[in-house]
Amino acid sequence: MNNWDDLRFLVALSKTGTMTAAAKSLGTNTATVSRRIERLSESLGMPAFVKTSEGWRPSEAVASLIQLAQSFDGELQATLNSQAVDSDAEPVTISIGSLPVISALVLFPGLKQHGSRLSGVKLNFSDRVFKEGLGEHDIVLQYARPAQGRIIARKVGSMSYQLYRFVDTPAGEDWAGLGEGHDDAEVMRIGHSTFGRAPRLRVDSIMALYRLMQTTRLPGPLPDLLAESDPELVPLDPTQPGNMQECWLFFHESRRNDPGIRRAVDWVTHCFEQLNTVNMPGTTKI
Repeated sequence: MNNWDDLRFLVALSKTGTMTAAAKSLGTNTATVSRRIERLSESLGMPAFVKTSEGWRPSEAVASLIQLAQSFDGELQATLNSQAVDSDAEPVTISIGSLPVISALVLFPGLKQHGSRLSGVKLNFSDRVFKEGLGEHDIVLQYARPAQGRIIARKVGSMSYQLYRFVDTPAGEDWAGLGEGHDDAEVMRIGHSTFGRAPRLRVDSIMALYRLMQTTRLPGPLPDLLAESDPELVPLDPTQPGNMQECWLFFHESRRNDPGIRRAVDWVTHCFEQLNTVNMPGTTKI
């Protein structure tokens, strides 16, 4: 590969998984991305990417090259942010991919309460549910420890869920739950076991599920923090402890010295720690 600019196209497509998203991130058009990737494949003598049901995935021919390019890109961004974060320049932008419920109940409230920790940093939030890896994000928050790779990961909290019902509506045979893609989650398994059937109604997010439960008065799984803010909700079985899920944060190892990343990570960690002081020590009840 004689054109180093091709690395930008490799990294963009590997992060986004689609030609359209890669083009948007590069400020170009889909045809240009397709043409550059095709030219690179021709120079390699084999496809640079393989089309899958989840999007374009790098082939073995470029996997090591992409890792090298991502490390260089991360170190370059860290250097640029080191110069900008404490200057009069525009705030550095950090992209956070998170489960919507974490954003709604932990991160967004933390902007008002602990925003002073983000001096020189501007945050972009986006929902991330089933995807793996960092993708287009600088920082990712997810349940369970991430797969090993060239990342730095830390546990930031434990999240408590259980089945809830409305005080004015005895639980019947039906319940509301999350989409089928969430059926492996322990709290959904508990719902299947408790009611002996699949949910009557399903939605794709916890916040939508809460609104659905309010409308239908059906019981369903909710984070403790959300349910405890609604006096109409009570645990379906008060004798059962909540189901705890670990929440992990991770970012690429090349960004370890990036002051923008450090401030964002410190802010996220502080958001969870402040919830810990309100709830049980060492536990974030969400």
